[in-house]
Amino acid sequence: MSRERRSVLLLLPLFVLFLLAPAAQAKMKIAVLEFQNNATGSSEVDDAVRRGITDMLTTELVRTGAFSVYERSQLEGVAREQSLAASGLIDTGTAVSLGRLVGVHCIITGAITEFTTKTSGGVLPLIGVGVGVAVGETKAKVSLDVRVVDVETGEVRTSIRESGMADHSLEGAYVGGLVLGQGESGGLLSAATYDCVRKIARRLVSEVSPHAYNVLSSSSSVVTVDVGSSGGVEKGQLLRVYMETNPVIGIDGSILDVEKETLAILKADDVQARYAKCAVVKGRGSDLERGDRVEFFFGDVEKEQLHSRSRQALAQIGAPDQTSSVQLSAAAVPAPPQPAPAAVETAAPAPAATVSAPSQPSPSAADQSDQIDVVETYPIDGATKNAILISHRGGYYSYSKGQYSKAYGAFVNAFEAYDGNYLDAYWAARTAHKLGRRKDSTQWLDRALEINPAYRPALEYRAKYKL
Repeated sequence: MSRERRSVLLLLPLFVLFLLAPAAQAKMKIAVLEFQNNATGSSEVDDAVRRGITDMLTTELVRTGAFSVYERSQLEGVAREQSLAASGLIDTGTAVSLGRLVGVHCIITGAITEFTTKTSGGVLPLIGVGVGVAVGETKAKVSLDVRVVDVETGEVRTSIRESGMADHSLEGAYVGGLVLGQGESGGLLSAATYDCVRKIARRLVSEVSPHAYNVLSSSSSVVTVDVGSSGGVEKGQLLRVYMETNPVIGIDGSILDVEKETLAILKADDVQARYAKCAVVKGRGSDLERGDRVEFFFGDVEKEQLHSRSRQALAQIGAPDQTSSVQLSAAAVPAPPQPAPAAVETAAPAPAATVSAPSQPSPSAADQSDQIDVVETYPIDGATKNAILISHRGGYYSYSKGQYSKAYGAFVNAFEAYDGNYLDAYWAARTAHKLGRRKDSTQWLDRALEINPAYRPALEYRAKYKL
């Protein structure tokens, strides 16, 4: 093995020193297979370098705190027992089989496509003497391709291609054709490799891991987030603050995916181990709130579209607009059925209750409300309720922006999460009416009133527009 290749491996123990205890939360379980050499010519690397790069990526993924990483040596042991290949870009079927055997969610495979150094420059002669000054620059470049294979589905969840660069100028005395004081290309290859691996690790956190971070505090100039150097953040790292809207809800009511709308772009400034203070490079820090979601950002800041958020609109989802503020006479709206009068009791009335009013609306209050607090009265589990709340917020946000097609989809998704959701049946009716789909609007009102015949917002809306 050449000295420059060896130096890549010698730096690996240094990276291990940066490892910190992982965060105490559920993490995606992954395994990293040994990288394959797809480089040719001068870029070609040997087995030791391939293993070294694999270990470097593994170490960096552990360092992020976002993954639970299966030990490579154990992975290779299982592969040997099952007569499976455990190195390089193996076929998807083998990767899935191996992943299922060791109980991970995803298998990461990779290839080295470039591993080179290049020196450029020449000699600046000193007039009148036989000595000159060597002036030049050496650059190292390392390129890696990575694929993430979902063990459950066998699909490639994402493919990432990144390059790392490192360079430094060479300045030494040039005597008789020899350059003195030249830097070692092996050190540059190590630095370029780590630059590339770090980029890949951050992208994997952003694109694959369910790990999410949060805003801790915000002002017009400084936003503090709960991820720092232990999570892979460095000074200058860009972060995105976003809100989740319009979830895709599976047949079992689980959230399969959500749309993310950007509220602000931040740049890490003061980075500590477990948090970072950031400057706002796009958007307004004063609009952000504690608990807002945060993730790494690798896109184009100039092209990233921001979305504003009305706190009042989100706090009171479904606040009445001009179409629902009309007050109808008793004759225009059918009165809800009344119970038969009970026999007159002669006993003394019970003393007044002294307990405080409940924080959630009573069923009678829910009959009058078109706001999100209606969902709190539904007899459903917390996960289903949360799915409805997310979808409804996204729907109303789109509705308030005049994006009625998008809003309609969100309200329908919220209804499909729970077929007793008369609130979102009502909002689907209103949105369909905005889209000029009168028949659909009528059908959604029918559903809302079939679930809750006393639901006044639906009764009022039907009477006003004769639906």
